[in-house]
Order: sequence, then C-alpha cells, then structure tokens
Amino acid sequence: MKALVLGATGHIGAHVVRALLADGHQVRAAYRHDCYLHVLEGLPVERVRVDLESLEGLPEALRSCLWVFHAAGAYPGPRERHDEAVARAVHTTRRVLDAFRQAAPERVVFTSSASTIRRVPGRLATEQDAEPWSPHLSSAHGTDMPPSAKRQVGGRPLYATVKIAMEREVLRVAGEGIPVVIVNPSVCIGEYDAHRFSGRAVLFLAKARLPFYIEYMLNAVYTGDVGVGHVRAAERGRLGERYLLAGHNVALKDFASMVAHAIGAPPPRWRVPYGLALAVSAASELIARVAGTEPMLPRSAVQASRQGLGLDATKAKTELGLPQTPLEEAIARSIAWFKAHGYLESGRGLLDPR
Repeated sequence: MKALVLGATGHIGAHVVRALLADGHQVRAAYRHDCYLHVLEGLPVERVRVDLESLEGLPEALRSCLWVFHAAGAYPGPRERHDEAVARAVHTTRRVLDAFRQAAPERVVFTSSASTIRRVPGRLATEQDAEPWSPHLSSAHGTDMPPSAKRQVGGRPLYATVKIAMEREVLRVAGEGIPVVIVNPSVCIGEYDAHRFSGRAVLFLAKARLPFYIEYMLNAVYTGDVGVGHVRAAERGRLGERYLLAGHNVALKDFASMVAHAIGAPPPRWRVPYGLALAVSAASELIARVAGTEPMLPRSAVQASRQGLGLDATKAKTELGLPQTPLEEAIARSIAWFKAHGYLESGRGLLDPR
C-alpha cells in the first residue's frame, strides 16, 4: 500500500509516517518547508514538496496513493481576522477535497481536533458532542467585530472555529463519494514536535518551573498512539465517522507535576484563584497580540477551567484499537526530544519562534 501523508513534518504527521512504515506501507511524505525536514531524517520515505494554498505539487503527490492522510490543515495566523481565517480555511479545504475526488483514493483520513468537541458538564464528552456549525461561527459578523472577538468567537478560540468549519466541509463531501474518516486528537505529547504547537505546554512548564497552578482538566495523549490511530482509521474506520483519539483525563496540577518530575524540579504547590488566573490570561493575550504570537494562557482556557474538558475515547479504543501509552512516558519522550534539539536551553525564550 502506498500512502500520502500531507503535513508529514508536523508533530502528528511525523508519527503517522512512522506508524505507516511500522506496518510495512510505502510512504510519500509531503512537506512545505525545508526547515522541518529533520523530523523525517533517516526514514525510507519519498519526500515531495506540496503547497496546499496554491495546490502546487498536490496532483502529482496524490498519484498512485491508495490512502491519503490530511494532517496539514489550515492554522490561523496570530494577526489574522476571524472572517479571513475561516474563509481561507474553507476555501483551501474545498480545493484540496476536489483534488482528492479527482485522484479517487480508497481512503482519506482527515486530521481535525478535539477542540471541535464541546464541553459537557457532569460527564465525559464523546464524538456525539461535536460543536454544530452555526451563523455566529461564520464570516457573517462582517468587519465591525473588535479584534478580541475575532480571535475568540462564541467563547472559543479562533483555532477551534477554523477546525469546526473545516470539519463541516469534510462531512459535506463524505456524503458525496469521498471515502473519508475524521480523527480528532486531543492534546498531543511526544517527540518530533518541531512546530511546538501542543508541546508548547510541556516546554512552558519545563522552562518556567512555576510553583503554582490553576484548576483545569485536560485530556492528553501520546502522539505515537495518535499516529497508530490514524493508520487504523484508514484500515477499519467507518466512513463519515469521527473518532476521538484521546488519552488520559488529567488535572493540570498533576500534568505539571509529571513535567516537574521529568526534569527533576519541584512540583507546583499553590492554586491560583480563578479571578487572578483570568487577569493573567488577559495580560497573556495582550502580550501575544503585541508580539504577534499565540497567548500562552488564553482566556478561553481559563474560562473553560470551571468545566474542564474530559474526553471519552471508548469508540476509538473499541473500533480502532487505539493504544493508551502512559502519560508519564509521553512527557518523558517529549522532554528528551526537546532537550536533544536545544529547545530547553536557557538562552531560548519561552516565546522563541524558532
């Protein structure tokens, strides 16, 4: 089986590549920027450059591939307006899906995010709790929305809004003949995180060594398990279905304590009151806006802390056989990789874009 992995140098894509190779498949690894190719170093894969915005290289990359893994979805820029980000993501997704339709692969696995799943008070959320698309998520707001509202619409970050919009497009074409399965990973922790998206939390906790914490529940999963989940979604996932590739529901205090243990630092001791955490998150967003980066502590995360985000991965574990690597091991692997590549050096700031 020859498989195409779009976003092969991303955190998730790099693990999908390795999971495919481990199962004996041929892999065509599509990337956009040379600077991240080191995550594929030494692997027996065919490397091809693809730009999903222009579709340059995509038809050739799709040729003769029976499986396609789309792990290179649009990501809104820190200064991008809400309506522009959503329109760009939808436009690009439609064009990419049209290319898939023409290539006619046997199976497409689309990487979405657990951020499209709404929080449910009193129980763990499942695939059935996906956020519906509604008018307040679209560009109907026009250009009169304040920047803060454009970055966080309907109580959720713009990133989640974009992912919901993309899922909507994928589900639409799932009923039009494209054999697609959607997977929704939670917070991914592991090696090969050169972009430092989900791994930013581990890096921040490892470098800041904060003695305090906020009450918050998250779900974190080893990215290697997510890679395996992608391959099994191609093998046995039901078409048009979502699968939550989730791992362990854990309090932020316990997560931070695992990071502290992995680096030999004291665990956090003091809980920050909700009001103070909200003020710190507002300052974090202000700093990020000035610096042109993503906030280390978004207000949406603090506001969500009163409910948390507990996820139930029973469907993926039952139907796909999703592995469940201990979170302590995932954190240790993540820190070891960051350390080996210099990300934990004292001279590199917490918001270092490199």
